Amino acid sequence: MIKSLTLYLRRHPALLVGLLASLMFLPWLGLPLFNTKGEPREAIVAVSMLQSGDWVLPVSFGGDIPYKPPFLAWCIALLSWLAGGVSEYTSRLPSALAAIALAVATQRWARRGGASAAASAVTAILTVTCFEVWRAASACRVDMVLTFFMASATMALSRYVDGPMRHIPWGAVALMTCAVLTKGPVGMLLPCLDALSGHCSEVWR
Repeated sequence: MIKSLTLYLRRHPALLVGLLASLMFLPWLGLPLFNTKGEPREAIVAVSMLQSGDWVLPVSFGGDIPYKPPFLAWCIALLSWLAGGVSEYTSRLPSALAAIALAVATQRWARRGGASAAASAVTAILTVTCFEVWRAASACRVDMVLTFFMASATMALSRYVDGPMRHIPWGAVALMTCAVLTKGPVGMLLPCLDALSGHCSEVWR
């Protein structure tokens, strides 16, 4: 059975990458308490959403409107509602899930680019074990969620630019929309600039 499982994972490197990334992040999320001012600042918005029922303009610290768009708080609130309450684990879970998804997307992107199954898997694991990615994936901050949406949108737009460009790239549009809802216009601006520069370089070549 172990041999069959090993063979299956070798044939499906994206699944292997997802499992490895899950083991790296998920078991340890709730161990450390909040230790920076940024983490509870994000989590308290989800607490306010669940207590007040206002998921559009909730208050933070009793009276302030949050300074960032609500997507991360929505994710925290939804996961915390399913888990029975906001905790360090549920507050950091969106970042960890975004890192896992980024690892899988990176593996698939490298594989489409011509890398072998082993090379694409190593590329993905190296990506999520970089210090800043690892730190962001283990924290209740918008950074990792934003990174996943922007990186995935950049990949989707790159495939669109390399193709016939006959239809609207709805997948990339959806990813950029989520990025904007996570931190603002930068979530759309950078992927579009990257796609534009790639298209111009092809035209001028």
